[in-house]
Amino acid sequence: MTRPSPLARPQPGWDRMPSASPVETLLGQRRWRILQNAQPLFAPVEPVPAWIRTPSQFVEWLSMRLTPTELRAYFRDLEDIARQSCDLELFRFARRFLGPLRKRGRG
Repeated sequence: MTRPSPLARPQPGWDRMPSASPVETLLGQRRWRILQNAQPLFAPVEPVPAWIRTPSQFVEWLSMRLTPTELRAYFRDLEDIARQSCDLELFRFARRFLGPLRKRGRG
C-alpha cells in the first residue's frame, strides 16, 4: 500500500490553516476537531499522523483501525452532529460514506 502524497491539497471548507476569511478558518478547524473527537476510542491510543491532509485520508487511516460496524457508527455520529450543528458540508461528508439516506422515525 502506498502512502498518500504529503502534497495533497485540502478540500474547500476543510482547511486547517488560516485563510483570508476568519469564518472559513474557524469552520475548517472546527470540522477537523469534530472528525478527531467523534472517533471511537481504540487501543493503543495513537495521534493522527502528520501526513493526513484531507478528510478522505483521515477516513482511510481510521478505516484501518476500526471494524466496518464501528466505522459505520462513526459516520452515523458525524451525521447526527452535522444535523445538530446545521453543518451541511459535514453532513454531505458523512452521507458520502453512509450511502442512501436513512428514514428517521417521529416520536
